[in-house]
Amino acid sequence: MAKGNVTYKEVLSDLRKRKLSPVYLLFGEEDFLMDEAVEEIVAAALGDADKGFNLDVVRGSDADGRDIVARASAFPLNSDHRVVIVREPEKLSGRDPEFLVQYVENPLLSTVLLLVSGKPDFRTKLFSTAKSRGAAVEFRQLYENQIPDWITERVLTLGRRLEPEGAKLLAACCGSSLREIKNEIDKLIIYAGERTELAEADVSAVVGISREFTPFELQKAIGRRDTGRAITILERLMQADVGIPVIVAVLTKYFLMLWKVHDLKRQGISFREIAAAVRIPPYFFNEIEEALEFHPPASCEEAFPLLAAADEQTKSGSADPRLVMQDLVVLLCKEDDRNT
Repeated sequence: MAKGNVTYKEVLSDLRKRKLSPVYLLFGEEDFLMDEAVEEIVAAALGDADKGFNLDVVRGSDADGRDIVARASAFPLNSDHRVVIVREPEKLSGRDPEFLVQYVENPLLSTVLLLVSGKPDFRTKLFSTAKSRGAAVEFRQLYENQIPDWITERVLTLGRRLEPEGAKLLAACCGSSLREIKNEIDKLIIYAGERTELAEADVSAVVGISREFTPFELQKAIGRRDTGRAITILERLMQADVGIPVIVAVLTKYFLMLWKVHDLKRQGISFREIAAAVRIPPYFFNEIEEALEFHPPASCEEAFPLLAAADEQTKSGSADPRLVMQDLVVLLCKEDDRNT
């Protein structure tokens, strides 16, 4: 196993080859993937061994450094390895981290020590040593535009294929929580039964909305300033419990894309080049060109404070969320003198 910074994929590749590092430092904000990595490493290290004797889990806020080292220095029972997981090691107090540093510098090869931290301080000796002597994997939160690809890959690992529009719809309905998305994917697999090819309609059925009433159809109606249809779609989305933060996020991203396209057009760049730069799918060209006519740059700029205000009002509970969203849709669809 390589030392220093490695990727999660590299760790998984080594685990399949039965290559284990005696020390892992798993850190970052994406706790769902980090928890999965912990499970993968434990499974590779212990297999069917008795985890009651060979697995210890402690927290830095409750642990004693000497005790952690003692656990890590013990030999496994009826197994090739034992595993010691230390969560929040940054909360170790006093001289405790020093004992652990000494162990990390010379670890027992039959033990797999996992240091799991959301916010490591690499100025401290514990984390700098763990990073250089062990395998350090950072788990960053995915950007919004990365989530559909993550969904597609996740479904592939389960032996199924999900069409791109289905992945986008699932991302739009679930937001950025990979843990929630994972739960919806599990439901999707159960719903599909033996089928290996999954479509947008399957996602719609699982998340409780029809293909006709999705956040993407809402943005399309707003793009055309079709107030009646936009209100109808909004009502159906809210009846299906599609979260308001998700709807606001989709619309914010939509108007940001329109504003970027306007800006690039002002620079004399062709629409095809713009589409490639902004990553607009070919089948989306006509819809975007139509929306640009209905929403000039001033309209796009005015949309952002409206969306921010709606987001704040619905989260603060200062007004009826349904009325706030209805007002938002009406204002986004409204055409004033400047826009015409």
